[in-house]
Order: sequence, then structure tokens, then C-alpha cells
Amino acid sequence: MIYTILYERFDAIIKIIMILAFLTSAVFAISLHEYAHGFAAYKMGDMTAKANGRLTINPAAHFEPIGFLMFLLVGFGFARPVPINPYNFKDIRKGLLITSLAGVTANLIQAIVAFGLWVGIGYLLPVVVSIKALYYFLLYLFYVAFFSTLLNVALIAFNILPIYPLDGYNVVASLSRTNNAYLRFMRQYGSYILLGILLLGYFFDAIGLPQANLFRLYITGIQKGVYKLYYLIVGG
Repeated sequence: MIYTILYERFDAIIKIIMILAFLTSAVFAISLHEYAHGFAAYKMGDMTAKANGRLTINPAAHFEPIGFLMFLLVGFGFARPVPINPYNFKDIRKGLLITSLAGVTANLIQAIVAFGLWVGIGYLLPVVVSIKALYYFLLYLFYVAFFSTLLNVALIAFNILPIYPLDGYNVVASLSRTNNAYLRFMRQYGSYILLGILLLGYFFDAIGLPQANLFRLYITGIQKGVYKLYYLIVGG
């Protein structure tokens, strides 16, 4: 992602603004996602996240080097998962469901707020273009809102997949009455399946067949829908 921004045909100031805005939006998206998991677990009776210092929005507590590197390189990554012990929940099934949905709910709220700011600032920018300091400040907020919308939408789309250890799997597990074959299979092979999906997608991109990268098509298809909604509202 940073590589893409650097090679865009913008002047240096705008590139710096875009990079700072992207990093800001990425930090908030993953930090609030993980905090929401920890907070929901805490409310359901599990103190594990709090005991491990993870019940915070401080990005340093959720930092994961490889996940952050992926954000920089490909515009999509992850944080260090918040530790949760479902056996501490007052109601295990209900606690697991609420905790699993908390992260994507946080992303959804961020996406809605960011989209509103993206639209609102999009109307303001042409009005203040002659006032350089104000223009650049609003441009930074515009790109924070822009990247926040797309990143949070992408995180929602990714995390709802019913593959272990994603939130979607935990939702399925919480709604299942038995420890069925699907759940056992996913616990054993889900991480490998997820890694395979990502690596296969990167392989297709590398050999010049992006149309075969179904994972990217899935994520970007949803993001393009958000783009269309934006331009439908602001025009142009």
C-alpha cells in the first residue's frame, strides 16, 4: 500500500499526508477491533484480556509486526489477537457469540462514521482549496476517513469468513449445538486453509492473473460498492 502511494502522481506533500492518514486509519481499525473483543469478554465475565493488559485502545498493546508489515505492503493486515478464555463466561455460548461479533461491530461503527466524514469533507475540500493550511488539514482528515472506511469494510469482510481462527468461525461455533465435524476440521486445518488462500492469491497476482485471486475479488468487490455509494452521494 505504501509502495502504491509513493508511485501515485501526487506531489510530495500529498503523498506524506496520504501515508500518515493510512497509518492512522490502520492503527485505529485494528486497535478498536481487538479492544472490542476484550471489552465484550470482560463484560461477559472473562478477565483474561484485562489481566494481560489488552483491555486498552493503546495500539502498542495490540501491535503484531507481521500483521503491520502486511498493512504497509498490501494494505491489509491484522493485530495480535486478544486472549480470551470462554470457560470464564457466565454463559459460554452467549459469551462466545457476543465476543466474536464485538470486533466486526466495532469495525462497522468505524466504517459508518468514517464514511460520513468522507462524504462531508468531500463537499468541503473544493471550498477551502485556496486556504492552503486548512486545505491540507482537511485533506488529511479526508484520507483518514477514506482509508478508515475501506480498511474497516475489508476487516469486516475478512473476519466474517467461517474459517478458524476468524470471528466468523467463532460465531458458527457459538451457534452449533454439538462439536461437529466442521468445527473439528476447522480447528485442525483452518489456519492452514487461511494461509493457503492468502498465499494462493498473492501467487496469482505475481504471475499476472489477478482475476484468479478470488480473495482479492471478494474484498475489492465490497470496497467498490462503497466507492459507488460515495460517488452516488457526492456526485462526479
